Amino acid sequence: MPHDVHGSETRPCQIQILVGQASLVHVHDRKELLDSYRVRASSIAGFFSCPAQWAHNNLGGERLPSTPPAVIGSAVHASTAEFDRSRLDKNKARWLTADDTAEILIQYIQDPGEEVDWTGSNIEKAATIALGVHTRYCHEVAPTHTYQHVEETMDNLAIQWDEMDIEIVLTGTLDRSYIRDGQTGIADLKTGAVACSQNTGKHKAQLGAYELLAEQKLGIIIQQPGELIQLQTSSNYKVAVQPVHNARIALLGDDYNTGMLTHIARALKSGDFWGNPSSWLCSEKYCGAWNNCIYR
Repeated sequence: MPHDVHGSETRPCQIQILVGQASLVHVHDRKELLDSYRVRASSIAGFFSCPAQWAHNNLGGERLPSTPPAVIGSAVHASTAEFDRSRLDKNKARWLTADDTAEILIQYIQDPGEEVDWTGSNIEKAATIALGVHTRYCHEVAPTHTYQHVEETMDNLAIQWDEMDIEIVLTGTLDRSYIRDGQTGIADLKTGAVACSQNTGKHKAQLGAYELLAEQKLGIIIQQPGELIQLQTSSNYKVAVQPVHNARIALLGDDYNTGMLTHIARALKSGDFWGNPSSWLCSEKYCGAWNNCIYR
């Protein structure tokens, strides 16, 4: 059974393709491995920020309270998903407006369903920011996209490294798949105070994971590049849409480069998770291992 924070059962993929140093395996060909770990696609970037923090947060360490930026991001995801999902209906009379779905956002912020450390902010301030981001997205970003799928939970995908006797089971929820020029691509929403100035490479492996998961679950072929829909939570609510090319190569590698997921597999196998004091998340607020970390 794969190791993970929640301990829930995983179901592996139904395909077999050799990719770089890893193989995506058919359910009937799965080896009984000594080590199996469940990894959320959205957590991959965090490993390269600080492996020690990633290990604590994803391998059973004490869970920290959520933060206002995280609550804002989740609220915007929930409200914009309902806005976009209504537009999958061909009957425009059933389409929801930005105002209709704003209520979902407010309800989420008032009751996020988890403990939140509101230090430096409050519910009212968070609601104002989230509403500004939500409105900007609905009026400026959504109309430029034709979506196929909205907020779809993906089936788990097992990836094995035979030489290490280890398996990573990818999990995740796909934000969007879009159609452009008759071809399908994956889009992911990112919120934050500096969302529009972030290097898209930070999230490349995550998009690569979603491409694999989406092709498996939805039976689609990804031909368009991935997209990051960047929604800034600063006062001007700036938005940007950035293409992300070769996401799967970054995730799995090729004949000349080691994929990011292989680096994670090696650390999981060895148990060597080093700290990175230069990470901008290196603080007691974001890292449960902070108090006992020798690297900071």
